[in-house]
Amino acid sequence: MQKSPRPIGVTIIAVLAILAGVVGLIGGMAIATFSSLFASIGFGVGGLLATLGFVIAGVVIFFGFIWILTGWGFLNGKSWARTLGMIFSILSLLGTLVVAASGSIGAIVGIVILILMLYYLFTPPVKAFFTNGPTTKSFSTGSSIPRPSIPTSFANPMGGSSSSFGSSSSSTSNSTRFCTNCGATLSAGSNKCSSCGKSD
Repeated sequence: MQKSPRPIGVTIIAVLAILAGVVGLIGGMAIATFSSLFASIGFGVGGLLATLGFVIAGVVIFFGFIWILTGWGFLNGKSWARTLGMIFSILSLLGTLVVAASGSIGAIVGIVILILMLYYLFTPPVKAFFTNGPTTKSFSTGSSIPRPSIPTSFANPMGGSSSSFGSSSSSTSNSTRFCTNCGATLSAGSNKCSSCGKSD
C-alpha cells in the first residue's frame, strides 16, 4: 500500500494538541498544588475544597495526557488519533457554543476554528494520510551500486587464444615442407634437400 505524505495542516494540529497537553499538565499540577492549601482551613470546609481541587486537577492532567497522545498520533498518521481529534473537537464545539451564547467574541472565533478543523479532518488528503500512514524513505540496493563489467577476454579466455593458436599452427603447417625422398625438413624458399641433395 502506497504511503501518503503528511499534510501541513495535520502537523499544525499535532503541534497544537501537544502544546495543549503540556499546558494541561502544568495547569493540573498548579491546581493540585493550590488545592493543598485549603486543607489547613478548619470546619471541614478546607478538606472539601481540597478534595474538589484534586479531582479537578486529576481531570485536567488526564486530558493533558490525552492531548499529548493525540498529537503524537497525528504526527504518525494513526487512525485513532483522527477519531479522538474529531471527538474532542465536537465536545469543545458544544462547550464553546454555551459560552458564545453569552456574547463572547472569543467563543465565536473558537466556534469558527473548531468547525474549520472538523471540516479539514474530513478532506480526502487527510483521510488518505490517516488510512495509509506517513511516507518513509526506502533505499534501493540495485540502483545505487554499480555492477562491475567483465571484459570478454576474461569471460571467455580460451576463445581468443585458441583461435590465434589455431591460426598460427595452421600457418606453420602450411609453410613447413619436407623432402619426399628422405623426409628431412626443407629450408624456407629452397627446393633442394640439404640431406640427400634431391631437388623437390
